[in-house]
Amino acid sequence: MAPKKKSAPVETPEEIDEAPNAEEKAEASDIRATLENIKSRAGIIGYIIRGPTSAAVDVNDPSKIIDYAVLSAGALESSESLSDIFELGKISNIVSECKTLKILSLTKGENRISVFMDKNVDHNSICREIE
Repeated sequence: MAPKKKSAPVETPEEIDEAPNAEEKAEASDIRATLENIKSRAGIIGYIIRGPTSAAVDVNDPSKIIDYAVLSAGALESSESLSDIFELGKISNIVSECKTLKILSLTKGENRISVFMDKNVDHNSICREIE
């Protein structure tokens, strides 16, 4: 006779409070509208916005969504780690550059935002517009 497996308690939907309030929905909607405007500019590859309960991705090449998501998460987590290690405090934004691509990552409220762009795009103006 096989040993019985212990099961972890299952949370019912009533016990999980992940529904965003009206203010969070409005802020996310405003940010998304701003990102849509930014996305229409030359040199912008796309963006990812992750809130506490949802995410939106809009990139030029849908086959690379996973790649951009991993890059976005890694950039934000790395900036938080560096901030902790060097006791820098809250980081307002981080820019990562490679040979042809640049990524602007920042947090606004509960939303984590990454904007992917060609290397020659002015990330400072985009950052000001989002903040």
